[in-house]
Amino acid sequence: METPQKPQTNKQSDPSGISRRDLLKGGALGFGFGSALLGGCRRGNRPRDFAIGGDYLLNEPERQILTSCLQCNTGCGIKVKMWDGVAIKVDGNPYAPHTMVPHLPYVSSIFDTSDIDGGICPKGQSGLQTAYDPYRIVKVLKRAGKRGENKWRTIDFRQAVQEIVEGGKLFADVPGEEDRHVDGLRAIRAVTDAKVSKFLEGEIKALTKVIKGIRKEKGPESDVERAVNEFKVKNKEYLHLLIDPDRPDFGIKNNQFVFAWGRLKDGRGDLIKRFTLDSFGSFNAHGHTTVCQGSLYFTGKAMSAQWEYDDKDHAVKWTKGDKF
Repeated sequence: METPQKPQTNKQSDPSGISRRDLLKGGALGFGFGSALLGGCRRGNRPRDFAIGGDYLLNEPERQILTSCLQCNTGCGIKVKMWDGVAIKVDGNPYAPHTMVPHLPYVSSIFDTSDIDGGICPKGQSGLQTAYDPYRIVKVLKRAGKRGENKWRTIDFRQAVQEIVEGGKLFADVPGEEDRHVDGLRAIRAVTDAKVSKFLEGEIKALTKVIKGIRKEKGPESDVERAVNEFKVKNKEYLHLLIDPDRPDFGIKNNQFVFAWGRLKDGRGDLIKRFTLDSFGSFNAHGHTTVCQGSLYFTGKAMSAQWEYDDKDHAVKWTKGDKF
């Protein structure tokens, strides 16, 4: 009968007399001690300490584009390295304050700093994947089938502008939509007089206030219908400008144009709002509703908050924190 063998454990024998467990424990201790020592070391104060040596052809300034990353809302400075017109590497822009310390003087020539790379996070590095994503839309797509069939075709940009502005039978080649007319922006912009637009806005606000009062007091719906009918009689010459005269709260036909965006930087947002709200006359300019850059916003606010008396809440609390 065979003698049962003892199960294998982490304490395997070694010619040196040191078990694997002890070796791993000692290695971890040594790594921690070494890290502590290195933590006290300082890099040189010269930015050249970040320089890359050797025959690295992407160091040539003519192969580099200094720009901003938009992989998140922070907008760090990046250096995009090119080869035959193709972006092949993303590093930090050494002139940007986010990417390296000590900062480079802005008077530094790009011919002297082309071999100095700042830091950039993995999300910034992945900008290459975004730029060359095979599913990235780089041309205007027009629906070529019924809604939901996921059939598309590319069209010229000028044609797209023409169809969007003028409308027409834009999907005549789609079965079932041969005779469907689509209004363009020119037709949707029914109100072109700023005074009329302002007048109707005031009338609609007044009606909305009346309706809210009726419903707050739990009045009958007949009172709401009566208020709407009175509005229609008073403003009968403008009813053709409304999306639905029986629902004046929808507003003027211009509101059928909706500009909705995802991530948007300041500056472009000002232009879009000026066009949508002021020029086109639509009420509907809406941004996304998610929390963007939340880690930076909330961390910055928490770190800068002060423990002091809050005049609004009449209590001592963490207050006056700023996002940046």
